[in-house]
Amino acid sequence: MTRVLVSLLTAVLLSTSACATTVQAPTHAPALGSDAKIVAKKNKTGTYAVTLDVTNLAPPSRLDTEATSFVVWLVTGDLPAVRAGALAYDEGDRRGQLEASSPSSAFKVLITLEKDPAPASPSGKGIFSADVVARK
Repeated sequence: MTRVLVSLLTAVLLSTSACATTVQAPTHAPALGSDAKIVAKKNKTGTYAVTLDVTNLAPPSRLDTEATSFVVWLVTGDLPAVRAGALAYDEGDRRGQLEASSPSSAFKVLITLEKDPAPASPSGKGIFSADVVARK
């Protein structure tokens, strides 16, 4: 009985993690030393839930004296960048997180340093860029 339960639990865990696409990459200057993890997973509505977690991230003002926020952008194909939102940044943990959604399974994630947490388009220094192709 125990063997059957362990096998069943293992199958459930493997099938759950197999549905999500994970991309891990380091940030680039001026935020060297930070790491970003993106998880994209198709949800019941057919869109893709995107979770972004950046660790070891210095405060925006230390990377650019005029910056107040880290803003995340999703870019699909040749379309203009769409603001996903500002990272929820915890200075004590040096960590930024964001949950967003994308109608497309293939997109680029950008993070920029911005003076304003809600700019209309990317205008600050880029600290991260990664292509994501989620499982359909």
